[in-house]
Amino acid sequence: MRILAILFFYLSFVGIANAQFKGKVFLDKNKNKLADTSEPGIANVAVSDGQNVLSTDKEGSFNLPGHSKTRFIFITIPAGYKLTDKHYIKVGETTDKVYNFGLVEDPTSAGTSVKMLQITDTETDKYNDWIVNVKNYAKKQGISFIVHTGDICYEKGLNFHANQITSETLGKQIFYCIGNHDLVKGAYGEELFENLFGPVYYSFDAGPAHFIVTPMRSGDFQPSYTVDEVISWMKNDLAAVDKNKPVIIFNHDLLTYNDQFILKGKNDSINLNDNNLKAWVYGHWHNNFVRKSEKTGIHYISSAPPDKGGIDNSAGQFLSIEIDKNGVKKVKPHYTYLHKHLVVTTPSGSDMVKVKNGALIVNANVYDSETTVMNVKSIIYDGKGNKLAETALTANTDWNWEGKIPVTKLAKGKPLTIQTEVVFADGEQHIQKQSFKIDTETSLKWISNIKGNIWKTAPLFAEGRLFAATIDDGNNINCGITALDPQSGKVLWHYKTRNSIKHEIAYDRGLVLCTDMEGFTYALEASSGELVWKKDLGMKSLPGYISAGVAENGIYYTGAEGYFQALEVKSGKTIWVNKEWGGGEGTPEKMTIAGDVIITGSNWQSLFGHDKRTGKLLWKRSDEGLRFRSSTGKYVNGKLYITGLNAIFVLDPQTGKTLQKIDANYEFKVMAAPLVTDKHIIMPTAKHGVVAYDVNTLQETWNTTTGNALVYSAPYAGPESATVECSVIKYKNKLLLGASDGYIYVLDENSGNVLRKINLGAPIFADLSVVENTLYVADFAGNVFALTNF
Repeated sequence: MRILAILFFYLSFVGIANAQFKGKVFLDKNKNKLADTSEPGIANVAVSDGQNVLSTDKEGSFNLPGHSKTRFIFITIPAGYKLTDKHYIKVGETTDKVYNFGLVEDPTSAGTSVKMLQITDTETDKYNDWIVNVKNYAKKQGISFIVHTGDICYEKGLNFHANQITSETLGKQIFYCIGNHDLVKGAYGEELFENLFGPVYYSFDAGPAHFIVTPMRSGDFQPSYTVDEVISWMKNDLAAVDKNKPVIIFNHDLLTYNDQFILKGKNDSINLNDNNLKAWVYGHWHNNFVRKSEKTGIHYISSAPPDKGGIDNSAGQFLSIEIDKNGVKKVKPHYTYLHKHLVVTTPSGSDMVKVKNGALIVNANVYDSETTVMNVKSIIYDGKGNKLAETALTANTDWNWEGKIPVTKLAKGKPLTIQTEVVFADGEQHIQKQSFKIDTETSLKWISNIKGNIWKTAPLFAEGRLFAATIDDGNNINCGITALDPQSGKVLWHYKTRNSIKHEIAYDRGLVLCTDMEGFTYALEASSGELVWKKDLGMKSLPGYISAGVAENGIYYTGAEGYFQALEVKSGKTIWVNKEWGGGEGTPEKMTIAGDVIITGSNWQSLFGHDKRTGKLLWKRSDEGLRFRSSTGKYVNGKLYITGLNAIFVLDPQTGKTLQKIDANYEFKVMAAPLVTDKHIIMPTAKHGVVAYDVNTLQETWNTTTGNALVYSAPYAGPESATVECSVIKYKNKLLLGASDGYIYVLDENSGNVLRKINLGAPIFADLSVVENTLYVADFAGNVFALTNF
C-alpha cells in the first residue's frame, strides 16, 4: 500500500511537471477578450507558470512546461499596453486548456517616463471618498497604473476590494500585493488572495521600467510558497529583462534598511542591487517615509493609508510616483477627502489683514485631492462692485499661494470684497468671495511662508529668533530648519536637512538641535544656521524617526530603541546609549524630563522611564493601553501626566506606578500633551475635540468639539473626526489651541465655550507658542503667523 501511495504521488508530480501550458498573447482590437483570427499575436512578451519564464514567439504563442506547484499562467504586461482582462489565468479555468491574453495599446504606459499611484493598508470593507479621489486623480493626471501594497485586510476587506476597487471600477489597471493580514485561514494562507487577485508574485513593464510584485514572507497564516521559490522565479524573470531597465519592487514590507537588498531563502539568495534595483515601494508601517540611499541611489518609499491616519500619526494619503530611465524621478503625496478647498487667510474681516511695504498681502490655502492647482488670482472690489485691483498669486507649497496688491488703490476703513479664483489642472474652476477692510488695528502682525509643510514643530523662540522646521514626504527637498525675525517674519537663514524634521526642535547653549527621519542629528548655530556638528545615530531598523528629543544642561536626549542616547550638546559626543529595549514603531511624542528620569516610548511596545544620567532603564509599562504611544507627557509637581489609548494616567516618574487614572470614552492617541492647570486636566482627542477633567475629582467638566479634520492623522481616524493634534496652552485666563480643521480656537477654561476662532484653512499639527504677548502659529501649509490681540 505504501509503495502504491508513493508511486501515485510520483506519477502525479511527473504529470503536473510535464504538463504543457499553451496559449497566445494577442492584440485584442475589438476588446472582446477573445483571440479572434484577425487579431495578430504579440512577440517577445514574457509568460510564466510561477517558476519558468519564457517569451512569446513571433506569432505571440508560448508553450510553458509547468511545475509541481503551477496554479497560474501569467504574463509580464509589456510597456505601452494594458490588458483587456486579467494578467493571469488560473490553471484549469479554461475549458479548451488554452491560455490566451489580450492586450490593447495604452499611451500612459509608453514613453520615457511613467506615472503610477501607490495605495496601501486600506484595511476596510466600507466604500468612502478616498476611492473616488484615487480614481479621479488617476484619470485626470495621466496615471498609468495603481499598486496596492498590501493589508487589504482579512476576508471582508479582501472581498470588498475584489468587488469595488478593481481595474474596471477605477478605470486604471490595479495590481495587488499580499500583506501579512491578507494571509488568512484556508487550505493555505494565500488561498483567498489567489482566488480574488491571482498570483502573489508577478511582474509587468511600463514606460522605461520593469516592476515586480513580491509577497510577504509570513503573516497571520502560513503561506504555501517559500522564499526560495520566489527567488527562483525572480531570477528567471529578471533574466528576461534588459539589464539597463530600472527595476522597481513592490512589497508589503521593507526588505532591509541597509544599502544591500539581498533576499535570502534557506537555500538560495538574490542580490537585487546587481539587477538595477532603483526603488522598493512598501506599506505595513502606516507611515510616510521616503529615503534615497547616498551609496546606491535606491529609493525606500512608504506611505500611510489613504483612508485614515497612520500609526505614528502620519497624514492619510496616497502617493504619485514618476519613474524614468534613472529610476524614481518624483514622489508626491496626495491628501484625501478634500474637494476644491479654498480659504483666504488674509485679508479676512478687519483683523486678519496685513499691509507690508505699501502692499496688501494676499495669502490663500488651496487644495484638491483629485487634481493640482494651476493658477490662483485675487480681485478686489469696492462696496459698489467696482473692480479696484487684481493680482496673480504664486505657489509657496502644495497648499499655499501668495500675492501682493498696492494699497494706494484701496480705501482704508471701507468695506471691500476679495474674489479669489482658482483654476485646476482638470480645467475646473472655483471662485470664492469674502469681505474685509483695511484698518490700523489688526490681529495679524505678520505672515511668512517657509516653503515647506510644517508638521509638529512648535515655533521655538531663542536668542531673539524664531525657529521652525519643515517636512517633505516626497522628494526630501523642502525639509530643514528655518530661522525667522520674530518682529517681521523675515527669513534669516535656512538649513536643509537630509530628511524631514517631524518633531519639536530644541535649543541649548546657543545651538538649535533636531533629528531627522533618517536618524541624523543636527546642531546648528542659532545665530547663523551654521552646522556645528552632525551625527548619524545608527538607525538601521525603524521605519522613520519622529520623536522629539529634549535638551537640558548641555545634554541632548534623542533617538529610540538601540540608538536612544544622550549626546553632549557642544560636540555631539555620545554620553550613553540605551541597551535595554528595542522593538515597536516610531512615536511622535516628545520626550519628557521628569526630575532625574527621562520618559520616552515606542509605539505598540511600551512607555519607558530611564535614569537620565546613565540611561539605565528604571521601568516600563505596556499595560492598560500605555503601549500605544503618541502623546507627550507633562511633568507637574513631581507627577507625570500622560495618556494611554483611552485613559489619562498620573504616574510616579521614579517607578512608573499609577497614582491616579481617568478612564475615558475618548481616544487620546494624538501628538498633544495634557495641560494641567489649578482647575483642570485638559487633553485633546483623536475624534472629539478637547476634553477637560476636574483636577481634583477627575470628573469630566466639559468637552468642546472642533470641526472635521481637513487631513486625517490620528491612528485609524477618518471621516468624521474632530482631531486635535496640537497641545492646549493657557494664556492669561484663556485656552489656546490649533486643530486639524484648520482653525485657531480661543476657549473659556471654565466652560470650554469658544470665545473666538480663526480659519487658517490648513491643519495645525504643531503646538502654539506665546512670546511677549505675541501668538506664533505654524500651519501645515508652511505658514507661520504672528498674532496679537487674541
